[in-house]
Amino acid sequence: MKYKPLHYQNMNINSNAKNKKKNKEARKSNLELLRIVAMLLVLLTHYVSTRISIEEYPLVSNSVFNIPSFHSILNMELESLSFVCVNCFVLISGYFRIKFKWHSFANLFFQILFWSLFCILIASLPFLKFPDFPLLKTFITSLTWGWFVQGYIILFIFSPVLNAFIDSCSEKQLGTYVFIFYLLSTIGGYLMLWTDFHKGMSALSLMGIYLTGAYLRHTTLKIFSLKATYDLLFYLAGGVIIVCLNIAMLSVGIHISPYGYLNPMIILMSVFLFLFFKKTEIGHKRWINRFAASAFSIYLFHCNVLIGPHISSMWSKINLQFPPLFSLLIAFISFVIIYTFCTLVDRLRIYCWHYVSTKVFNYDDARVRL
Repeated sequence: MKYKPLHYQNMNINSNAKNKKKNKEARKSNLELLRIVAMLLVLLTHYVSTRISIEEYPLVSNSVFNIPSFHSILNMELESLSFVCVNCFVLISGYFRIKFKWHSFANLFFQILFWSLFCILIASLPFLKFPDFPLLKTFITSLTWGWFVQGYIILFIFSPVLNAFIDSCSEKQLGTYVFIFYLLSTIGGYLMLWTDFHKGMSALSLMGIYLTGAYLRHTTLKIFSLKATYDLLFYLAGGVIIVCLNIAMLSVGIHISPYGYLNPMIILMSVFLFLFFKKTEIGHKRWINRFAASAFSIYLFHCNVLIGPHISSMWSKINLQFPPLFSLLIAFISFVIIYTFCTLVDRLRIYCWHYVSTKVFNYDDARVRL
């Protein structure tokens, strides 16, 4: 049987109805809510690293395995459930497709520039007592950011090529390619540590996730068509499996961490969490879309070279001063405060970009969706 490319499979559908359906789906808030949850999971991932010490994890000493404490297991579980954060962001991008436009590309850099300058401004305020820093060097360093920003910029540039490839494939062809990609990334990237994959922290890995998001939009496989409740259960079960795997490896003296973006279990958990939100109907919620539009700003703020260490230091002090469960609760409150603060500041960024874009690009809506 000859498969028609995805681009041609629905040509018999009236184009106006197709566009209306697409616009209606874009206005829904379920995947916008996932953006918010994914950013909170980014904060949780970075917070968990401040909870973990060598003493907390089960140790192997003289071939005797120490049974992990409740709090060690809790930390492992939090890390397992939060490690899907980056994958979920890129799955959303692949599902909706990045529409490469020069004003959107400029907006991406405007966001980076805005938050770099804002973080330097915050660090310069004398009453906050930040240490002295070389202004120009810090500004240049902050513009480089971390691996995700660099990888996403490359993904953004190559998105027209990836979109053309997606349109030229049938569902089966795209699914086969995605399967081969993850087979290679698991064997070569996760197990053999090929440098091109860089443990999943690379543009190459983001491209694979992007294609996965596009595949999930067209797939008819039954395993991806189950009820949303099952998707959530699979996601939670995956977290438990990773914890058990980690404990089992430590018990035999294997100190290879299962927490990695190329771990196939992490990728599957990301897919099932994505599907849970995709299938959850909540309609259009304006406040959710507003908060989701500023999700990237939270990353740019708390991962800044000036701000990030102080936030981590704050979390470490919380962990030392309060019991583990209570400190976790306080940390979640700090996540909400950070998210709300960045969203409010980002309204200024959106307003500034709207002004710039209307003058330079003659566009009315300047927000880029990440």
